[in-house]
Amino acid sequence: MALAAAAILAGCSKNEQENVDGFTPKQIKFTNLNDKLTRAANDGNDPYRVYAAWSGGTGWFINDQVSASDVPSGGPYYWPASGSVDFYAWAPADVAATGAYPALSIAYEVPANANKDFTIAAPQLGLTSGTVGLAFSHMLAKITVTAQLHDDLSDAGYQLSTTGLTASLDVQSTGGTIDPTATTPAWASPNSTSATYAGAASYMIMPQSSVGCKVKITAGITITKNGTTIYSGDLQQYTIATGNIPADEFEKGKHYLLKMIIDADSHGGGTDPIFNIIEFESSIAEDWTAVTPDPELPQP
Repeated sequence: MALAAAAILAGCSKNEQENVDGFTPKQIKFTNLNDKLTRAANDGNDPYRVYAAWSGGTGWFINDQVSASDVPSGGPYYWPASGSVDFYAWAPADVAATGAYPALSIAYEVPANANKDFTIAAPQLGLTSGTVGLAFSHMLAKITVTAQLHDDLSDAGYQLSTTGLTASLDVQSTGGTIDPTATTPAWASPNSTSATYAGAASYMIMPQSSVGCKVKITAGITITKNGTTIYSGDLQQYTIATGNIPADEFEKGKHYLLKMIIDADSHGGGTDPIFNIIEFESSIAEDWTAVTPDPELPQP
């Protein structure tokens, strides 16, 4: 009788449910457990997508968009009278999933400007009551480009300004498929499509080999000495080599700081830039928005 009641409840309103064997339904509520330090995609007042499978069902119990204030747009939803419910979630909410129930697969493509995060929550399985707490993890790698003068130039009185710094980043993969129902989601079948992201100093990219990716500061470099501008413009492109990045991989969930260290090559000579030797340094930031490395993480 309880199973029959649950089957009815899955598609009933609250008032209708209260008439099934005297069962008083309780509303399913959601909460995003990520704090502001994690900077998950749905921390920026963005909605997230929730799928739910009831153990007594043959289709999705919930497939809905949940707001940043944790309110489902198609709700409210209520706990069934019997059985349990499995919950899966990711952000942004407009990322589509496919698959024959109860499987899910996401074919993800990094946006053209690589400025959006993509996160998946740890599955919440076998729940029967209470608030569904969702903890989201980053599925992309983040790259932030910075610049610094070589110590010799700083010691000689040169100063660097990076106001309005932008950089281009050449990558070798832009998308892949991932299972949002997995305990530890992993990318499968990453494509081999190359792309150039430009116009910013930070990008969120498909995890991939770092070897062969290229970075170039395209604007925002001004070098002065004694108040006089010596050089203003872009810098030479740098191709990331073996050993430049730990394990030669841009890994999901990690934020890499790529530092272009400027040294002097010449002091004129036609159209040649004054500063065109670029040394490369990388580190891993302590979180998704930090601009300093975490001293407890291995550095190259």
